[in-house]
Amino acid sequence: MSGAPADGRTGAVWPLAHHRGALVPKEAATLPMGSLALRYGISVFEGVRLYRQDAGGVVPWLLDPHLDRLRNSCRIMGLDESCCASVPAIIDELVAVQGIDADGYVRIAVSAANVGGIDEAAESALTVTVAPAGRKRWLAHGEGIRLAVSSWQRPSDAVFPSAAKNISAYAGPRLALAEARQAGFDSCVLRTAEGLISEAPTATVVLVESGRVVTPRLNDHVLPGVTRSWVLATARALGHDAIEDAVTEDRLRAADEVVLCGTGLEFGPVRTVAGRALSGWPVCPVTTDLVDAYFDQARGRTAPTRLDWALVARGAR
Repeated sequence: MSGAPADGRTGAVWPLAHHRGALVPKEAATLPMGSLALRYGISVFEGVRLYRQDAGGVVPWLLDPHLDRLRNSCRIMGLDESCCASVPAIIDELVAVQGIDADGYVRIAVSAANVGGIDEAAESALTVTVAPAGRKRWLAHGEGIRLAVSSWQRPSDAVFPSAAKNISAYAGPRLALAEARQAGFDSCVLRTAEGLISEAPTATVVLVESGRVVTPRLNDHVLPGVTRSWVLATARALGHDAIEDAVTEDRLRAADEVVLCGTGLEFGPVRTVAGRALSGWPVCPVTTDLVDAYFDQARGRTAPTRLDWALVARGAR
């Protein structure tokens, strides 16, 4: 992408974790083998990007909507959401103690740490870590993702709530991604039981059709993504129509541009869908505008797009 920033990776190692109220070495941030988190997958999490500012220092990007979503995930999974209030101070502490002054990835997890059976009430443990994180190769080197359309499905909310960012929700998508890579693709999108496009294993899928930005609806079993919401709001601010709509495989294959987006990925422009080249690749003007706006905001050059989490969670247009 023409507007993509440099890689920004460092050789830094940040060895500390905040775990159950104390700073400890990361290898000591453990849970019992018999904990509900390990036996039944009861652990919710958020990933938050830490960006170095042009003026110096680092700032967690879009932290408030991430914490709002974390609280919602805790409520859904029966975990204690009160620990979320301490997260901003914990991030500041980890940054200060470890002298962090480069881009990073903050992982915030609330896990059921107690040992017990499937009907046991959860005792929550908060764990926060920071790891160095630069650009993925899609932005760092201008590569395009070869995207598969998987036969694997995202479960409906009657099977598992899509709004809960819980670790168990990633088991099926992990299998779908492994299958796609074995077939020679870089990533994939999963479908709904009705055959509509849902989302990628760890990212939202966004289409550009004649300048209009389109992403699948939340009721197509899509996680209410923070980056997803930022893209919709920022595209409108840049003068583009931006909507949530039902997306078929044919519509995905016929799009001018397709990009995957999410906190960890940032942006992954797509060059082919199910082997078909996209007409907008490699120029991708709308995607480039969004990437440029994203890093201008994340680096503190311009004011961030305001996100209303209540609207994000409802999928309001």
